[in-house]
Amino acid sequence: MELNEAIYSRRSVRGFINKAVEPEKLKELVNAGIWAPTGGNAQPWEFIIVTNPGKMKLIKTVSPGLLGNPAACIAVCSDIPGNIEKMGAVGGTLAVMDCSMAAQNIMLKAVDLGLGSCVIRSFNQDAVREVLKAPENIMPELLITLGYFEGNPGNPKRRENAIHWDEYGGSNDG
Repeated sequence: MELNEAIYSRRSVRGFINKAVEPEKLKELVNAGIWAPTGGNAQPWEFIIVTNPGKMKLIKTVSPGLLGNPAACIAVCSDIPGNIEKMGAVGGTLAVMDCSMAAQNIMLKAVDLGLGSCVIRSFNQDAVREVLKAPENIMPELLITLGYFEGNPGNPKRRENAIHWDEYGGSNDG
């Protein structure tokens, strides 16, 4: 798939059919996340793939933003204390940004593999961390729900006034 096609066709999918996502595809998704850039190449992330229906149900109970019945979920987690140790005070912010870039790679790869995805931040981080049995220094930053989707959610409207040239409000009129 062409990169532009993946970028322009990626949607937040919340309606999934009852079909498991193949483990090989889930590994490909995480590998795409691992290849995202990170500040100072610190790679402050951990990825927890969830396919167990019982775990998914527990995660849903503490995640009001998790809609539908996805076949799988990838928790993109940060090691903020470890990244602060490596990078100094800015390490905490960089760890969260690095997780976001990894999540974007995962979602673009999902499009390439014919999967729907939705990134979620509205969840109780401590509760999800406990469900995933992650140590205290590993904190879930984003959940990416995944599965084969039903229907096409359509194209969302995009702002037309978000581009500025040389300064805020600047134009490229001539």
